[in-house]
Amino acid sequence: MIESRNDTRLSQVGVVGGGIRMNCSVRSSGNVSVKWMLPDGSKLEAPYRSSDNRITASPNGLTNLSKMQVASNGTLIIYHSQLSDNGYYKCVAGNQHGADSLATKVTLTRPSVVHADAPTPGRRFLILANGTLRITSATYTDRGVYKCISSNAAGADAASVHLMVAALPPVIQQLRRENITLSEGSIAYLNCSATGAPPPTISWTTPYGTQLWPSQFVSGTNTFVFPNGTLYIRHLGQVDAGKYECTATNTVGISLRALSLTVIQSVASARARITSSSAQKTEVIYGGRLQLDCVASGDPEPRVIWRTPSKNSSRSRRYVVFDNGTLFLNEVGMREQGNYTCYAENQIGKDEMKVHVKVVSDVPVIRNKTYEVVRVMYGESASLKCSVKGEVNPHILWISPTNRAITSASDKYLIHNDGTLFIHNVQRFDGGNYTCLARNSAGQDKKVYRLEILVSPPAINGLRGSTNSLKVSAMRDQRKLIHCEATGTPVPRVIWVLPENVVLPAPYYGARMTVHRNGTLDIQSLKVTDAAFLTCIAQNEGGEAKLIIQLDVLDTIEKPRLRSPKMESLSLTVGRTLTLNCSVEGSPAPQVTWVLPGGTALMSGSRFTKFFHKTDGTLVISNPALSEAGNYRCLGRNAGGQVERTVVLSPGRKPEINNRYNSPVSIISGESLQLHCLSASDPVHFTWTLPSGVVLNRPQRAGRYTVLQNGTLSIQQASVYDRGSYTCRTANEYGSSLLTISVIIIAYPPRITSSPAATTYARRGVAVQLNCVVVGIPKAEVAWETPDRTRLIVSPQPRLFGNKYLHPQGSLIIQNPMPKDTGFYRCTARNVLGVDSRGAYLHVY
Repeated sequence: MIESRNDTRLSQVGVVGGGIRMNCSVRSSGNVSVKWMLPDGSKLEAPYRSSDNRITASPNGLTNLSKMQVASNGTLIIYHSQLSDNGYYKCVAGNQHGADSLATKVTLTRPSVVHADAPTPGRRFLILANGTLRITSATYTDRGVYKCISSNAAGADAASVHLMVAALPPVIQQLRRENITLSEGSIAYLNCSATGAPPPTISWTTPYGTQLWPSQFVSGTNTFVFPNGTLYIRHLGQVDAGKYECTATNTVGISLRALSLTVIQSVASARARITSSSAQKTEVIYGGRLQLDCVASGDPEPRVIWRTPSKNSSRSRRYVVFDNGTLFLNEVGMREQGNYTCYAENQIGKDEMKVHVKVVSDVPVIRNKTYEVVRVMYGESASLKCSVKGEVNPHILWISPTNRAITSASDKYLIHNDGTLFIHNVQRFDGGNYTCLARNSAGQDKKVYRLEILVSPPAINGLRGSTNSLKVSAMRDQRKLIHCEATGTPVPRVIWVLPENVVLPAPYYGARMTVHRNGTLDIQSLKVTDAAFLTCIAQNEGGEAKLIIQLDVLDTIEKPRLRSPKMESLSLTVGRTLTLNCSVEGSPAPQVTWVLPGGTALMSGSRFTKFFHKTDGTLVISNPALSEAGNYRCLGRNAGGQVERTVVLSPGRKPEINNRYNSPVSIISGESLQLHCLSASDPVHFTWTLPSGVVLNRPQRAGRYTVLQNGTLSIQQASVYDRGSYTCRTANEYGSSLLTISVIIIAYPPRITSSPAATTYARRGVAVQLNCVVVGIPKAEVAWETPDRTRLIVSPQPRLFGNKYLHPQGSLIIQNPMPKDTGFYRCTARNVLGVDSRGAYLHVY
């Protein structure tokens, strides 16, 4: 253990250049090792000698070097100190049983120089006229050697004075180490008083590292330090146990006192006790979440039970109690308002806590309150929903488009308990903005609906448009029914307007003319004077439609006759619009009717799904499918009789390829090739697959390959690489067909059939011809190599290179040969299949 005596200074102040002595006296049984830790973090262990010979450590006696000494008792001495020696020095002593340490703070300052003719900052130093130096309010840092220097022209003299300033390091009056044991819940007074000059400052360090100073208030703690240094701890608990350290410091040194506090658990503290809870008055919003805290402590751990306002325990499925005692509930209602009691109990005792919960009403909220537009057909019922969330249950009020409150007492309106408004038999005047208001004591909310009444304009006999015309013929003295069937929402009103503005409403019953309820005009015993323009008018809220009838009264009858053949077969193509003709003549003009395969009859001008019967007798089928295949009958009838025409629609078939190749196609390399793939079907999709695996699936050009619009594949300058099988595939929505063509490319490697002798002689000045005739498919490239390594390539046109003439057939003619032309000449023929060459040695003499 390192002893702390009155001469042990834990804080030293010195002047640069002076000496520093730090004690480290160790008391122990057995071998002890002493280490010093310097401010820069380095460690010294005896024996040790610093590089500058200022610090030396030796376990054997006093080692005296030029600047440093370390005594055998652990004292560290620094001679000729420097500013870099400032800091904390820590002495660590250890043996096999443990270790102890002691820290010393060293503060070094530069020596002050005071001149007689210069003012001194602070005016603590003053030189009198007789040379006396006066120091006012001397401190411990003013100690040291003062040197007086006197000089004139003849010389100089000096005198030194060593000033000692009396100061005492802090000394704590209590034991340096102490163990204290107190019971839980009691009050602790930990004393720590110290003496010294100047008076020391006292601070405490808690087990958790918190620094406490005298008269300092720290929120959230149960501790306080009195001005005399005593640490006060109230209501001791297990968390307060641990090591407390008191520190006394002044400018001279530092002193420490350590206390180990042990807290003994009492029976009272083991009893169940609620230590933390929610406020005794708690407000919660209706429909929100309720969370009540109840934190209990005790040994053993207490059990927590909640009692709700309904006097039931918290084990209800609506409530959740967590392990920490918190009570939780979702979607609070008014029945959750009242007193809640938390009980904490263990074998030693129990505790309870009450909380009053008030449920606060929230402003009513209409779910999905965005502006909506509701469209209802004329005459039907409308339903406008108004779902409200709020407590106390809000009152719902509906406002009509005329800004009047709607009551459920009327036959027109009905308001359900959930706020939904029903409007029966809506009319045009019922359209507009309907507002739902939800109110309670906390406020109100609203939602606006836009009600639109849908009407469809009238249509006569299924004809589109506001005005249509129709020509009708009838025989004299016979009965004629002229139909005017009106549809629309609401149901249209029908009237007939005759010449001279005679108006007949439906229904109307006259002597010779009757208008039935369905709008049909019935004329008995037709007269020639009845021929005129008759107008049928249909009206409703959506508008008006007119059908103008040109009535012709005939004296003679001409039987209907067809202009088209009675039977016709057509191919049905899926998705392609079809037009079926049916032209009928007769007097009176025949009435044309198309009968579909399912038996549905279409009058002239009528529409039915994909079918439209035009007034000229043609039937148009839009976007047909396979289901539209079958027999279509066209009927033309008048008073003279009836004719019939049948059109048969058959489903389309897969395309057939018209041309075939019974044997492979042969072609010489380099020529162009066309492979046909013709089909009479329309539309059809062509796809060519080449021997290399490349697929051409549309009319296009890809290098030497071209696919034409009619499906023909064109190959330019065919080569041996184009040989193989070509596959053409034609397809439509009904299937596909394949055509495979084998292509053979005729080609062979080049071969020189005529060449000069291996040794050829030429007379000087006499022209000589070196032949090189080549056969091969594709045509080979011919080139001559001269003795000087020049390469001459044969071209379709004759070429002259100096005295050498190159013929298109491959012959090399040397005009006026000279001795320099002597040498080895080689002819080379090359194509994609191979190479051939011949050589000759030419002597020119």
